[in-house]
Amino acid sequence: MRILSIVAVSMLSLLATSPSRAQSATIDAVFERDDPSGATLSLSREGDGWRIALRAGGTPNGDATAADCELEAVGPQDAEGVIAARIVPFEGELNAVSAADIGADGLGIEVLVGPEGALVTDGGAAARLCGMGSDIEGFYLRTGKSD
Repeated sequence: MRILSIVAVSMLSLLATSPSRAQSATIDAVFERDDPSGATLSLSREGDGWRIALRAGGTPNGDATAADCELEAVGPQDAEGVIAARIVPFEGELNAVSAADIGADGLGIEVLVGPEGALVTDGGAAARLCGMGSDIEGFYLRTGKSD
């Protein structure tokens, strides 16, 4: 019984520290982009900051269209509504990003959140972690309302 308890505690500890969207059980806001390709952005409160989950299609280019890109980032929001977020390791449905993939200098994105939507500015994350032709930048229209 003691061994079972140790295994259970170890598994719970592993789950609690595993970098994935499972950490953020509640999505606070959802945004979608149509141009240049379909994309979804979700915001979830994480501590004093926000977890940003992005999934974007490649820029349309016929047979050379990039596969979908999936990234997650975490960061604080300033008084002007800008979330300055750093890409974090995660395992998603389309992509897995490790600390080694991100590198020592890190990668960042900025998300300006407003009542109608969110404006994403990519600091080079999609070019480095997704297929050539991937694009996460642009305006995402709010589709789910936050409290």
